[in-house]
Amino acid sequence: MILNDIAEVLYAPQKVFKRIIENPKYLGALIILLLFMGLQIGYSYSQFSRTYTENTSPVAGNFQNYINATATSSTNVSLWRAGPGTTFSNNYVDFYNYSIYVPAIGANYSLFGNSSLEINATNTNKISAALSNAFNVNCSVGGFENLSMTLKMVEPQVAPQSVALTLYSINDSSYYSYDLTSALSNSTAIGLWNNLTIPVGPTAQGWTSAGTPDWANVTSLKLDFTYPSNSSISILIGALFFHGQYELSTQAFGNNLALSFIETYSLQFLFTWFLLTGIIYVFFKAFKANITWKPLFVALAFALFVMVIRSLVTLLASFALPTVYYPFDVSLGVTSNPLGAIYVPAQSAATFTAQSQAILNNIVGMTATFNVIVELMFVVSYVWLGALCTIIVGELKPEFSMTKRIVISAVSIAATLLLLLLLVGIV
Repeated sequence: MILNDIAEVLYAPQKVFKRIIENPKYLGALIILLLFMGLQIGYSYSQFSRTYTENTSPVAGNFQNYINATATSSTNVSLWRAGPGTTFSNNYVDFYNYSIYVPAIGANYSLFGNSSLEINATNTNKISAALSNAFNVNCSVGGFENLSMTLKMVEPQVAPQSVALTLYSINDSSYYSYDLTSALSNSTAIGLWNNLTIPVGPTAQGWTSAGTPDWANVTSLKLDFTYPSNSSISILIGALFFHGQYELSTQAFGNNLALSFIETYSLQFLFTWFLLTGIIYVFFKAFKANITWKPLFVALAFALFVMVIRSLVTLLASFALPTVYYPFDVSLGVTSNPLGAIYVPAQSAATFTAQSQAILNNIVGMTATFNVIVELMFVVSYVWLGALCTIIVGELKPEFSMTKRIVISAVSIAATLLLLLLLVGIV
């Protein structure tokens, strides 16, 4: 009988609400709550199971680790090593400033910190800088695919004659070498931040090996600059990190994702139910209508079955979503909008690099149809809910005019939506 009442909300609402008001039972409300939560959780999981985010080493929030002259507070010893006459320091004036807006903290975040690593040497034509035993990075198949660094050559005012990048595996006799000369040979690049991305791993081109290195265990890094003649040399490193490994969002967040969904959608339903009932109840009291809480409360729970239909449609629509890959910086801007759809707010998008914005624009284009369906179902569901509320008000107080019923329902729906946004953040 309860299931029949729930179904009749769709095709015989006036008849079923009359019966519910005469004999209100909470079992139907509980069934609708569980159906809503199940479908909404499925809707969110379906989106996240098609969303990959990029991992980095170091992880976001610790990017400063590889470009800090005194990175390890436990030992207070620099991870960087160099030959005689070469010094390292933190430059807090000239650094690679890349700040992005992160919705999770509600503020801009400086991705690579507020300092660069400054390398200085005098009266020499060669300079070497090694990041020794600072990491254990897996660059094999399924691991990190790129090494990115941001360099500024300050002095001398000529391009280097050669630049070599070496990645060591376990010991100094096993390593991979890469020639960076062509990427830094243009004299117009002097005094500017140069963003370099070097493919790494067994399928990457341009690397030579010595000894028995293993891409699955990269432990150290060295940069060698050679100039045409002796001079003062000053080089800044603003960013240095491995990336290119992608992970499903459902794996990245683990059990926290399920707990978050359960909390969010239970609150969404319960707040909608209680707020809508409370506001309509206040209207009845303001019009001096003598009604009791339970019939109104249970009837509105049955009316919320339209939200179950909305969840079902959006869940089915999510099955057609393409698989998307968010770069590491864009990943920090990913959140869910008030309709439960994954998106990146414009405030975050405006802070990304041109390359990341282009990737994001492509993702937005691929998911546009899905977002239109989600928005359309939002409008349809609440208009439908408003119509059902009008029927419920009429069944409770037949003497109310149709205009009064519509006004009570419309104002109650609008106030509920506003309070949901303020209290729960989802509607």
